Amino acid sequence: MTFFRKLLQKRGGLLLKVAGGLILGGIVLGGGGLIYCGIMSHTARELPKPGGPYAIGRTVFDWVDQARTETFAHKPGIKRELMVWVWYPAQSGASKEAASYLPSTWAQAWDQYHGGSLFGDWLISRAETIRAHAFENVPLATNQARYPVLIFSPGMGLLPTDYTTLIEDLVSHGYIVVGIAPTYSASVVAFSDGRVVQATDEGKGGSDSDPADVINVHLQQIEKVWAADTIFVMNQLERLNSSGQSLFAGRLDLERLGLFGHSFGGATAAEVCHLDERCKAGIDLDGNLFGDVVQQGLTKPFLFMHHGTTDDCNDCKDLFTQARSVLRTVPTGEKYILGVEGMKHMNFSDFSVMFSPFKLMGILGLIDGARGLSITSAYVRAFFDTYLNQKPSPLLRGPDSAYPEVRFDQL
Repeated sequence: MTFFRKLLQKRGGLLLKVAGGLILGGIVLGGGGLIYCGIMSHTARELPKPGGPYAIGRTVFDWVDQARTETFAHKPGIKRELMVWVWYPAQSGASKEAASYLPSTWAQAWDQYHGGSLFGDWLISRAETIRAHAFENVPLATNQARYPVLIFSPGMGLLPTDYTTLIEDLVSHGYIVVGIAPTYSASVVAFSDGRVVQATDEGKGGSDSDPADVINVHLQQIEKVWAADTIFVMNQLERLNSSGQSLFAGRLDLERLGLFGHSFGGATAAEVCHLDERCKAGIDLDGNLFGDVVQQGLTKPFLFMHHGTTDDCNDCKDLFTQARSVLRTVPTGEKYILGVEGMKHMNFSDFSVMFSPFKLMGILGLIDGARGLSITSAYVRAFFDTYLNQKPSPLLRGPDSAYPEVRFDQL
């Protein structure tokens, strides 16, 4: 017994030494990892350059819908208020210094939201470190008398600026893009008077403890509000277009109006294209559908673009099935379902080219982030060129050797 007791003591001591070494090594590695993350999250990085010939202008509007009472706020009786970002083709050389990724008030709120703690602050690029390519409030380019207009809705909890890479590339090719920041659903919204509001449970679909069926009911209600937001913005754009004091007076070609969005914003695009005849064509980027469009379908040209393909994506098979059902009423030759191999849900946003842990978490796919955004932009532009500008694109005819990651679903 003495022999075995001594052997166990030796082994126990060895195990303690090994465990202690592992803990010490973990602390060293963890500390080194935090230092690395701290450096990377504060390192300046430039978003991919837009590929078109136009310089890019950017401005922001604060619009209040006096016809609607806010339902997501904890303060009763206030009207629905939206911050709306507009990117547009700009005159070259009008400004020497590009605008910040986000204005200071927005950036502080965005960083605080995405940080939330010492470690969180180190795990994702800070807004102040990101360099975009737009110029603030510069003159609209005079190359065209009027420009086609795209209205963009972000994913739940996100801002339209979280898709700056995609939007800037579209604008550089001659589109005006209008991005809606959905108040109380977006992570943070900074109004023109300095007020900052964050998302509420009512605005983002309930709390984490709610059962799935309750959350689904909330999302159906939110979908109605977001659709009404888009229709309100359409009305405001008509007013801007007819106002002699506006930068955009007479310059918005609202007969060439398209809608697109990511995730819940993509579902909103589909619903509004069903509800409002002013939508001439629409795109849903990786969004499950809600609202009447699910049962009643669409009649406008429409494209669904999803992460993954039917061959490599178990979690998106329902998206493909849902898309086929909604497109059953769209004329043949005007409906498309595309999957992109190697992409995940957040690859459609700027997070794919920022420093973040999303790839390790499986929220970003294995595809290079800039490559995924380049593919997205190419097909979004090809679709709107075809149906808004009457310039049919060969990319919509089927697989293309330049983009082998893209698969067309059979309709």
